[in-house]
Amino acid sequence: MGTEQTEQITELLNNAHVKYKVMMHKPVYTSEEAAGVRKIPLKAGVKSLIFKINLDEFKLVLVRGDKKADVGKLKIIVNSKNIRLASPEEVLRISGCEIGSVHPFGMLMGLEIIMDKSILENESVDFNIGQHTHSAEMKALDLVKILKPRIEEFTL
Repeated sequence: MGTEQTEQITELLNNAHVKYKVMMHKPVYTSEEAAGVRKIPLKAGVKSLIFKINLDEFKLVLVRGDKKADVGKLKIIVNSKNIRLASPEEVLRISGCEIGSVHPFGMLMGLEIIMDKSILENESVDFNIGQHTHSAEMKALDLVKILKPRIEEFTL
């Protein structure tokens, strides 16, 4: 699962003419496991979380590996009292990926991307690319250039 997304992502990165590195590794399911196999500090990882807003809207929320999303702040940012993490079934349906393998390229899923500002404290970042066994590393500013996310402060 996710092979198609991985291919789309590498094509997207190639077309953007940015430097990146793809890593294949043992399956990882948490930020801590990912940081361990990537041999990076936890804060250099990017978690891609899909949130459900109201009844039928979804947004991709990017959080630094060592942080958690503050749902109270997100409610203000998205102007909704009804916000929750998407269920595993919703994540699979929306992204084509299992939880723990979701990539940050929301445009490939038709989702608005909201990125926490703390991610930009890293020169380079690592993230899953659609599979539990594949990650990419690139400059944080290049990722922002490609994603064109809404950048906010909303982590704990």
